[in-house]
Amino acid sequence: MEKRRRLARWLRGDGIEIGALHHPLAVPATARVTYVDRLPEQELRRHYQELASEKFAPVTMIGNAEDLSAFSDNSQDFVIANHLLEHLEDPIRALVEFHRVLRPDGVLYMALPDPRANFDRDRQLTTLAHLLEEHRSGTDKNRLAHYLDWAQHADNDEQPERRAATLMAMDYSIHFHVWLPDTFLEFLLAARHEAQLDLELAAFAPPESPEDNEFIVILLKGASRQIRLPSPVPWWHLLDRSVWHRIRRRVKESPAGPALRPIYERIKRRSSAQ
Repeated sequence: MEKRRRLARWLRGDGIEIGALHHPLAVPATARVTYVDRLPEQELRRHYQELASEKFAPVTMIGNAEDLSAFSDNSQDFVIANHLLEHLEDPIRALVEFHRVLRPDGVLYMALPDPRANFDRDRQLTTLAHLLEEHRSGTDKNRLAHYLDWAQHADNDEQPERRAATLMAMDYSIHFHVWLPDTFLEFLLAARHEAQLDLELAAFAPPESPEDNEFIVILLKGASRQIRLPSPVPWWHLLDRSVWHRIRRRVKESPAGPALRPIYERIKRRSSAQ
């Protein structure tokens, strides 16, 4: 998606993506990603049997968004959290962890689903008061209500109580919260104040076409007296590794391969330079 590719220009250096499953973000060649999830891949596949035919991002670190204790303070150049915060019972706690592990000027890249384009369309938007109350008082007392709401309005199950109990017993990762773009920005401002997070809004992209079902937010750690922009990079820096593999194969198969190979190798080396 062009929007994701455009905003991925903010990413460079060493970072993490949490909960990528079968849809990791395509990052520029200047970015190196460690994939983090709450379960090893074998257990993830048992949990998400509907994704049996999909290729998963290679999970090398076990952790979750609300507990990134495997990573030290100020250790990451970026954190990617795509279609993640809506799955968290306490998203403010996750923002605190993202803020902790990011280096100064580090980038938080978040994509969230627009409920008007998915199964959340008939659900009530999550209120700011509800989010703040759960962060301050805990999430246990509302957990069953969240699963019941999901069973009724997302799954449309004819026996929602039974369905909710089953999903809750599985610890299945539902959408606990529902935001529109403007209500999510309202939540971010409140979360920043509530948890004293030094995060600056750098970019925001709402849905841009009928097929676009998400909005993207870019936050930077720390305040700056200067406007911070993504580094201008050559087009080849925006290509992910799978694209480079396809280019290399085409060069190898081409009758002009011997002449094209030195050009390919030179651009590839430049794309990997920091």
